[in-house]
Formats: sequence, structure tokens, C-alpha cells
Amino acid sequence: MISLIAAAGENNEIGKDGRMPWNLPGDLQHFKALTLGRTMLMGRKTFQSLPGVLPKRQHIIVTRDVDFCNPHPRVQVISDLAGALERYEAEEEEIFVIGGGQIYKEAMPYASVIYLTRIHKTYDADAFFPEISPEHWIMADRGPSMEEHDTRYEFITYRRRELPVKGGEQSQ
Repeated sequence: MISLIAAAGENNEIGKDGRMPWNLPGDLQHFKALTLGRTMLMGRKTFQSLPGVLPKRQHIIVTRDVDFCNPHPRVQVISDLAGALERYEAEEEEIFVIGGGQIYKEAMPYASVIYLTRIHKTYDADAFFPEISPEHWIMADRGPSMEEHDTRYEFITYRRRELPVKGGEQSQ
């Protein structure tokens, strides 16, 4: 099963110059609680924005850069995103797509769940989370509003209205 996990501003902003434009420890704890012990799939730039290999998680890095490698035993580097998504789509184990914008866009047709931290502010950004179409997604859970550093946010879970089509052939 493929799930997307992201934090996004009011206009679906997720980053600027390889960084998140906010500092919300509660959101990072939420991310950790959901992904600990799991496999995470991400683009190379997202991986390089992390402080290092995250503990107790497998990392699958998608890149077209043939020279990119990471020898860490919990890191796998691949070039075929569609192949990886098709492989994990049928798995019972939940894997988490953690970014960036293009990876989210390409993975969304394969996903069954979206864990979104909605941040109630707008930001200058160059990376965005794709639109969540109400035609294909239903809000399954919405946590209470929280506030840190004068920033309100909430955790929202969306579930696909119908099962994703094998091979990502279904629209968003």
C-alpha cells in the first residue's frame, strides 16, 4: 500500500530552495510516529535535504542522476519510479512517499492514503503538493487545530474513494 505524507501551506506549498519554509516540531513528531519502522520513498533532492539517513526507516531514493549513490545499508537508489510504485502498490506493507513535488505528483495515482499536515499560512515556494481532488479523495480524519510559533496547523487523513487502478492508470 502506498501512502503520501506531506506538510503543505494553504496553497499547497511544500518547499523553497530545498527547505521547508516552517519549523513545526509537532509536525515532525507526527511524521516520525507514522514513518518509524517503515519504508520511505523520496526524490534525491528530498533525501539530500534531510539531516542524514533517518533512524529505523528504510530509504528508497529515486533519481535520474546515474552518479548518485549512497552506501548506507538502509538506502536503496533506483531510477524507475513507476516500476517501484507498481511493485509497492500491491504490497500489504504501507510505504510512505515523502516528496518532493514531482514525486508526489507521479505517485498520487498509485496511493491509497494521504496524510497531510495543513498549515494555515501561505509561503513563497518553488515546490508544491498536487491538488487533492474531492472526486477521488475523501477526508477520513481531521485532528484538532494546533499552534506553534504563531502558526496554526492540523493533521488531515484522506482516503481514496475507490481503489487505485493497477499501474497508476487512474486519474488523481
